[in-house]
Amino acid sequence: LNVVVTSKYTWYNFLPKNLWEQLHKAANVYFLIISAIMFAGNITTWTGGTPLFYCIIKFYSTFLALFIMMAASAVMAALDDYRRHQADDRTNSQLAVLIQKGRAGKATINAVQWKRVAVGDLVVVRGEEEFPADLVPLATSGDEGGCYVSTANLDGETNLKIKSAAPSAQTALCADRAGDADAGAGPPLLNQAVDRLSSLIGVVQAEAPTKSIHTFTGSLQLGAGDGARQHALGADNFLLRGTQLKNTAWCFGVVVYTGKDTRMAKNSSRTPMKLANLERVVNRAMLIVLGTQAVLALLSDLMYCSYKAHFWNFWYLFPNGSGKESIILPDWLGYWFTFFILYCNLMPISLYAAMEVCNFAQAYFIKNDLGMYDELQDCPALVRSTNLCHELGQVSYIFSDKTGTLTQNVMELKRVSVANQVFGEVTESKGFDGAEAMQIARRSDAATARALEAFLEILAVSHTVMATTDQWGTVKYEAESPDEGALVEAAGALGWNFRNRAGQSLSVEVADDPAAGPGARKYEILAVNAFNSARKRMSVVARTTTGELLVLAKGADNVMLERAAKSDSELQAHLAEFAQEGLRTLVLARRSLGAEEFASWHAEYEAAQTALQDREALLAAAAEKLEVDLEIVGATGIEDKLQEGVADTIVSIRTAGIKLWVLTGDKLETARNIGYSTKVLSDDMEVMILDCAPDTGADALGGELADMRRRAEAAAAGAEQAALMVTGAALEKLADFDVSAAFLEVATRCQVLIACRVSPLQKAWLVQLVRQGISPQPVTLSIGDGANDVPMIQEAQVGVGISGREGRQAVNAADFAIAQFQFLQRLVLVHGRLNYRRACKFILYSFWKNAVLTLLLFYYSFLSGFSGTSMFDSMVWTSFNVILFWPIIATGVFDRDVEDAQALRNPKLYESGRLGLDLNLAKMVEMLASALVHSLILFVVMLLAFDSMSTMRKNDYYSFSTAVFTWLIFAMNYRVVFVTSTINSIWIGVVVFASVLMWVVGLAVLSRVPWLSTQGPWLHNVDVAMVQDPLFWIGLLAVPALSMTVDAFKALLILEFFPDRKGLRLERLALKINRGRLHSRPTRE
Repeated sequence: LNVVVTSKYTWYNFLPKNLWEQLHKAANVYFLIISAIMFAGNITTWTGGTPLFYCIIKFYSTFLALFIMMAASAVMAALDDYRRHQADDRTNSQLAVLIQKGRAGKATINAVQWKRVAVGDLVVVRGEEEFPADLVPLATSGDEGGCYVSTANLDGETNLKIKSAAPSAQTALCADRAGDADAGAGPPLLNQAVDRLSSLIGVVQAEAPTKSIHTFTGSLQLGAGDGARQHALGADNFLLRGTQLKNTAWCFGVVVYTGKDTRMAKNSSRTPMKLANLERVVNRAMLIVLGTQAVLALLSDLMYCSYKAHFWNFWYLFPNGSGKESIILPDWLGYWFTFFILYCNLMPISLYAAMEVCNFAQAYFIKNDLGMYDELQDCPALVRSTNLCHELGQVSYIFSDKTGTLTQNVMELKRVSVANQVFGEVTESKGFDGAEAMQIARRSDAATARALEAFLEILAVSHTVMATTDQWGTVKYEAESPDEGALVEAAGALGWNFRNRAGQSLSVEVADDPAAGPGARKYEILAVNAFNSARKRMSVVARTTTGELLVLAKGADNVMLERAAKSDSELQAHLAEFAQEGLRTLVLARRSLGAEEFASWHAEYEAAQTALQDREALLAAAAEKLEVDLEIVGATGIEDKLQEGVADTIVSIRTAGIKLWVLTGDKLETARNIGYSTKVLSDDMEVMILDCAPDTGADALGGELADMRRRAEAAAAGAEQAALMVTGAALEKLADFDVSAAFLEVATRCQVLIACRVSPLQKAWLVQLVRQGISPQPVTLSIGDGANDVPMIQEAQVGVGISGREGRQAVNAADFAIAQFQFLQRLVLVHGRLNYRRACKFILYSFWKNAVLTLLLFYYSFLSGFSGTSMFDSMVWTSFNVILFWPIIATGVFDRDVEDAQALRNPKLYESGRLGLDLNLAKMVEMLASALVHSLILFVVMLLAFDSMSTMRKNDYYSFSTAVFTWLIFAMNYRVVFVTSTINSIWIGVVVFASVLMWVVGLAVLSRVPWLSTQGPWLHNVDVAMVQDPLFWIGLLAVPALSMTVDAFKALLILEFFPDRKGLRLERLALKINRGRLHSRPTRE
């Protein structure tokens, strides 16, 4: 079937698959094992046999809580997947138009659903429609079989691509029939092509399904027997599912791949799973908790083994006279299990669920922040990985693309170098301002005029731009890159106006042709050697109207100058000047071809075009032979303006202590000047440059790195900042010579790194180098806007895509998406910082509250003769995590210690997350110490109030334990109030109604429905007995009051005598705000 499935589950695999996914969480596995151990201890209670070990806690009390938490996660996963199923159904149920064989062998057109399309079907697609499968076009409404296709859905590129039907098929189906009276000029007609289809015999062969969206190898055979003709098919003759037909009335073709074999399906691999740094910390903390639980169980077990004989003589405990209890396991092992189960609540079962709820809410706030909404593009912020919301608050390294990320990706030609002269200046005005000077130079000197004509000819002819005309007659250019579009537009403004192309014919209207006057020049494009990231250049072979054969080429300066017939020092000086002004440079060149040379080369080119194996390599080799001994004609300097707010954002990022690495394909001088204009670099920096010649050896490179390390250390000793600029050539040498560790030492000592002339894979390699080479592993963030940024976005811990002019592939691969680089400041310094602090609070609180409960049970074991008896009824004990789940959720969602504007004005506040000040080993130790103190407070008040463990002297154990549990609930809620910085009405409602009232109502129900409790009628009216005791009310006030006194004293002590950096910065900020308020008060006259 021609179906593409993006959903994860089906009705039959949802339960096992989701269960398997949830069991990858350590806490879920832990509680499942605990439930199984409890079950093993409980089972003999029901059968009446000898128990394996004594287990007071009922297994379903823990299993029920685990089931609720896992069920909630499963429901959320099911809802998410249900939406995916709906989206899949909408896609696969769209209607496609098929050409099918009707009565009397006549072709007919019928509509079927996409999922019914099969290989070999003939599909008709009309303008603005998507292709339902991968097709080989047979005919189109365009001239010479051409059609325009938008591939933005597939590769993220917004520029239209030109595709074409095989010329032989287009001719057979659409050429006017001889003798047709109705045949006339105009575009081919669909019904005409369909009528002719029944008389056409053909076979299409295609390569095996692959992932490559830029290549295709196949063949088309038309006719049969001796008259059969075979034609090679390439990427230009291949239409992909998910792409859209544009500026073309219709197209039909034969289906070659469907469903999972289509290029779109082959490239729809899932984004790599990223585990949040805080989740790693939580997993490590759980190991510590597990060890602590085992130690507490061991201590209690040792105490039981030491004192068990003492209790055997108590007749009221053993009325039959036999004190020795009977269990299957040895006492020392059986009672270790008893206590291990008793203390299992030390592990917070609700933590994962709390994190999911808080992450969901934090993502909602990011998506709805008007401060990150771009009205021009109608583009809000997006969150694709909710589990990384708090990761934004811990970033140490930011890796940024330049073009389209720091700049607008709106290209304008500003300066050109022709005939040893420079025309144009970099100004704020729009467009190229050197046109008048070029006209004067053209009239003054014949040689200059010829050079300018050759220069403009390359701009107007050597490209792959397509010209389209809208309904108002305006010509629009569709270019594969903004640079190319800018150059063609500039050529038009200078009098060489590209009009259109029809097949191999290209038309240029020259405003002032010195040979023939104003009019159109025709060029026959005989070959195109396309641009790619490896070649860094493109060229065409064109035949002029006079029959002259020309190679017209343009590309990066380093590759073009290597292929020049002679060097041009003047041009190189101009290139350096352009780069210093931050312009993107290209070198233009040409040469004439003889007929024999062209015939020999073109035969090799055609053979490469029709090759079924290694076609791309053969074409590159053919182009290499042609692009030699070039005559350098001139150079261009294109400006890519900075986005609004880029410089201020970079200053804030650096002030926050985040190291910024800018990774660009520009040449070194261009990157340096962009660095200064964006304030990535500053005048007081020690700027070091690492570049390598082709013959640079390992020793020389190692010596240079050692020298740079000394310079960076000297800069740091002098309270200066160091910056490093490195080229792509140097990065290649680093990998070849395996000296990346030495390079990383230098790079980490620098505040800024700029890498220029780097490929997409080198960008990803730099991110990987930082993540794997620095310990502890820092949180990295990559930001970019193009398809070439996807590798580094996926390699980084946090990926941010910018919805710019290069499509949405970076956005689709990212964890977060914003419309402009300046929004990164708010995303990281405001949302990231708040989310990190909130997450740390609810993580520490979750461990703290469970530690207090467990320690209370540990103390109680000394009063219960180390029998393993729980202080609380199983159902009461189980409700602990449910009741206290909601208050800290409110804190994790709404808490904020400073206002947004204050966080933006004081970027240094960000260091609390970058340095991990809010959640670390010291904080965990502090948390355990606090739990120890608070549990002792509760235990001491319990002993003082209920010295005989009863209420109102009734020896009512159940009223006593329920009263203590109520104190515990109120003390835990007090703690939430203490750690929360801001309290709003929603927070109050959650604490009061979702926690306190939940316990009050739950206790009332439990006291009146006997079967809900494991203790049956013993809990009947326990709430009444509890509230009738005055000591209960005294304790209800005393426990939170004593806890608050201890917490306030500790906070004051730390702030006054042992302040940390976070506390000092917040105190300074508070003083600054108070001084501002004082100065703003009106004075009395």
